[in-house]
Amino acid sequence: MNTTYYYTVMEIVTTFGYDPGKNEQFVNVKDFKGSNLRRCREEAVEWYYERSRGLENAGGYFLPFASPENFVLGKNAVYSVFLSLIEVFEGNEYEYPLTGVEDETIMENLEIEREILRKLK
Repeated sequence: MNTTYYYTVMEIVTTFGYDPGKNEQFVNVKDFKGSNLRRCREEAVEWYYERSRGLENAGGYFLPFASPENFVLGKNAVYSVFLSLIEVFEGNEYEYPLTGVEDETIMENLEIEREILRKLK
């Protein structure tokens, strides 16, 4: 069975339901699939930065955004944008986060990604 790979970008924006309208979190996932994994990576990275900048510039989601250090429940909203490499093998998906997790995990996953891209040359 073939192993396939693709990239995904997930953005999450929430007030944890503590804004005046008790709004649900917003989640958007966009996959970058195709025969050229390097091109998929370029598009995913571009989308990741575009979404990150867009959310930063928006300034809020029903409430103003705050950094984790300054966050106050009921007064602020938060957002996260994640970029991951996905491996599909025998019907199972394995996710390798490239952002949004501990540095050690990112470094390990970047090494996995480098090896995959090297093999696909």
